[in-house]
Amino acid sequence: MVTSKYPPLYIAGTGQHSGKTFVSLGLVEALIERGLKAHYMKPVGQRAIQWGEDRVDNDVVLIHEVCHLRTRPGMANPVTLPSGFTTQFLTSGESSTPLMRRIEQGFEAVSQDADIVVIEGTGHAGVGSVVGLSNAEVARLLGARAVIVTGAGVGRPIDEFALNRALFDARGVCITGVIANKIQSHRLAEIKQLLEKWFAAQSVPLLGALPFEPALTYLTVRQIVGEIGAQVVNGEDVLDRRVRKCIIGAAPAHRLLPFLEEGVLAIVPGDRDDLILAAVSCDELDPEAAGTVAICLTSGILPQQSVMRIIKESRVPVIASERGTYDVASEISSLVAKTMPGDVAKVELAKQLISRYVELDVLLDRLLECRA
Repeated sequence: MVTSKYPPLYIAGTGQHSGKTFVSLGLVEALIERGLKAHYMKPVGQRAIQWGEDRVDNDVVLIHEVCHLRTRPGMANPVTLPSGFTTQFLTSGESSTPLMRRIEQGFEAVSQDADIVVIEGTGHAGVGSVVGLSNAEVARLLGARAVIVTGAGVGRPIDEFALNRALFDARGVCITGVIANKIQSHRLAEIKQLLEKWFAAQSVPLLGALPFEPALTYLTVRQIVGEIGAQVVNGEDVLDRRVRKCIIGAAPAHRLLPFLEEGVLAIVPGDRDDLILAAVSCDELDPEAAGTVAICLTSGILPQQSVMRIIKESRVPVIASERGTYDVASEISSLVAKTMPGDVAKVELAKQLISRYVELDVLLDRLLECRA
């Protein structure tokens, strides 16, 4: 049995996209800067990619690369649940025992030489129950203490916390504290005060209240390519441009130009040479717009050769999809921004926010208090 300086810390959310990965990344970095040997694992992953010899969750790749961790990724993410897994699991009548054993083995490997292990959960406390691997159950299995990440507001995060706490309590998992995320800056002090008062009455400290940062919600062209299965036509080396908003090119070119500003992705049919040239020219020639525009060609059509030559001579990221303009725009609008290893600005922002707004000393003290 591996003995660490601190009990493992389980980062759970009250729902999807609550900010668990963002908080986990910031905490691992902050703990390392404190001089602690902080390791990371995500016992159950859902969005797996091939990385070296292992197939692991995207978040494992992100935190291993950013934090320069040397633990084996496959041990940090011992279980992945691909599409159709739960149906197969229920149909076959399988037991969750082999999955639990893999998680225990992964934790034993990741814990080697660690002062603390930050464990990122998947969704709210009950996610994974269908295969016997709810977050509450996995936290219990690993002897972890939980930090719950909530959303903004007052009533909703408190209500969601109460539901999640019930599941952790039922499994005997101590809740170390709460981090409230995505709070509008102009209400940060007010909401923090109200939440502190309520959570103090529950004997659970509010460890931090994080302001909403628009930059964390921006997609990159690279993420859009991966999510919608687009083809890269040009600008492979500038796919990390941030996309703040999308516009659909349907009107004459002169009407498009005023909207080609910082962070715009112009979604246009591949046969609209006039709109494509307008977007490329704006990015290449306008000093105020240079390096900010990206183009998505739709309907499975690529421009004629003369236009393609101009695109290839530019530094504008241009991607293409087989689907129609409306379908592409709808799918992109539904995407949720994820931090990628190459997104230096987002990674640095995560570090700064955790360092500034989370009471790390209180968190570490609570971990020791919860040991018994």
